Amino acid sequence: MNNELLTVNEVAEKLRTTPNTIYRWLRAGKFPGVKIGKEWRIKSEVLEAKLADSHLPGEISYLDKLNCRHDHIMAVTSSASEVYDLEAEFFKRGMREGRRLFKGCWWQNREEVRRELSVRGLAVEELEKRNMLAIVDLADSFNRNGEKGPVQIWLEEADRSLAMGYEAMWGSGSPNLLSCGEDFSKLLNFEHSLDESLEKAPIVGICPYVFNIETKDCFNYFIHLMNHHKGVLFYSNGPATFFRRETSQL
Repeated sequence: MNNELLTVNEVAEKLRTTPNTIYRWLRAGKFPGVKIGKEWRIKSEVLEAKLADSHLPGEISYLDKLNCRHDHIMAVTSSASEVYDLEAEFFKRGMREGRRLFKGCWWQNREEVRRELSVRGLAVEELEKRNMLAIVDLADSFNRNGEKGPVQIWLEEADRSLAMGYEAMWGSGSPNLLSCGEDFSKLLNFEHSLDESLEKAPIVGICPYVFNIETKDCFNYFIHLMNHHKGVLFYSNGPATFFRRETSQL
């Protein structure tokens, strides 16, 4: 029996996910591991058993609950790092579904996105070269064209995906409360318009936000934003929790 101990990074690479995802599974008890000092180790036999299992913990429940052709989900995270972890998981699932990927940048810049997604296991350079991933500056589009500008980019990239033969596009834009000229009403208008547009287009979209309790009225702002999405995902270093909005109000 092979009792080799693997590092978190080694396991993440074999499962094509992120080290932070493996840490969450370990802490939540979804993945057996042992602690040696401050470091986690996973027995290779455990990994082999999981790879042979028909339901790996990597098939995260919130991803299974997405409508694979039309959806618009708000995600609440606690840090920029968690936004990238979520986006990497989301994009990897989109690739397994055979979808083209779209990344809209607000507070992030494109080079940072390329670096962070690459670190998390996405072949960003190759995906862009093959036009399987588009990384676009939505903040610049808003500054030039207002709330409608970023929405139009989402739709144009979806049309481009269809023209390339894809059935749908999986996209992530990650605004913050100050993204639309520091005017929250404009951010609401953007999310409302995007929500309506995504109902008619073959797009699965997520909008990850970083919750900062020190931001004035942050909680109230987030409640308003939730009402302009089809569901809400709470995503952290613990288990992710997903709620589907059944009516016009949460």
